[in-house]
Amino acid sequence: MSRATLKIGFVGAGAIHFGRPEVPWDHASRLEKIGGLEVIGIVDPDTRRSDEVLKERLASPDYGHMYTHCRLLTDYRELLGMKPDIVFIGIPPAFRGSPKEGENLELEFTRAGIHAFVEKPLSLVPPEGFIPYARSVTEACRTNDVVLSVGYMFRYHAAVLKMKEMIAHHGGKVMAFNARYYFAYTEGINKYWFNTEFSGGPIVEQATHFCDLARYIVGDVDMTSLHTIMLNDSDKSGVGKLKHVPGNAEDDIPSNKRIPRVTLSHWRFEDGGLGTLMHSITLPGSRYQATIDVQLDGLQLSLIDPYESTSILRVRNLEGGNPNQDQDFRFRK
Repeated sequence: MSRATLKIGFVGAGAIHFGRPEVPWDHASRLEKIGGLEVIGIVDPDTRRSDEVLKERLASPDYGHMYTHCRLLTDYRELLGMKPDIVFIGIPPAFRGSPKEGENLELEFTRAGIHAFVEKPLSLVPPEGFIPYARSVTEACRTNDVVLSVGYMFRYHAAVLKMKEMIAHHGGKVMAFNARYYFAYTEGINKYWFNTEFSGGPIVEQATHFCDLARYIVGDVDMTSLHTIMLNDSDKSGVGKLKHVPGNAEDDIPSNKRIPRVTLSHWRFEDGGLGTLMHSITLPGSRYQATIDVQLDGLQLSLIDPYESTSILRVRNLEGGNPNQDQDFRFRK
């Protein structure tokens, strides 16, 4: 193996690592295009799934050589013993991000001197248990000179970087941050998302990106100011019942473990501005609708559909032209 070749391991053979039609941004496809790597192991207890993934990858005339020596494993400790240079961890948060033995993958890999990329969300463990664990992982990274990165990719979206640039140029503080994340649910349902026991709910699993962007764009939140209300499946009004869940996918999920249909939160940032976030499960089809509005004195920025192949940053400000007219910047993935 040449010095430039990186040994890669994957924990999880699911869509986030290896893709499906509605998940075109999988990690493996992007890594393959970068090149200079060899995948040495894929860990998944579902050996049928991992076998399908490996056969598909080996069949590629362009990237198949990267998987020639790949082993299929059922326990992450086997991969740990193979000493990859980098591990990508993309299994449900119910099985990682915990100080509990067997669920502390991040700590074990970083203690072994292995760089790690961890998918969001980080954990389902309550903050009082997770924060000490996160500190232990951070210390392991420092001690062993390794990097652990989390999949909050929207921080690097060209439109978000443009927003940060325009806010800095404009000056002043953000007064209002308003995020809306509307989930389309009638096609291609993932049962894991619909069970709070495994996903942590829609804010932890999906809108976590927007929570991260609130902190990245504006700053830390005064957690004592946070207030949330939810509309659940069990609401006595009956309005929380979903009529179009495909394949009866929720039938075996108890009502109290089904994800909230609407979640509405508001808070104050430590810097003084106000924030809101609304997540809903109402839209037909499979195309989400997502928007973030940021307002400063004399400036409004609206990030529209960042999940789409083309997103829009709509700007209204006092500089140049008509202050009543929006200016659209378009960004392609």
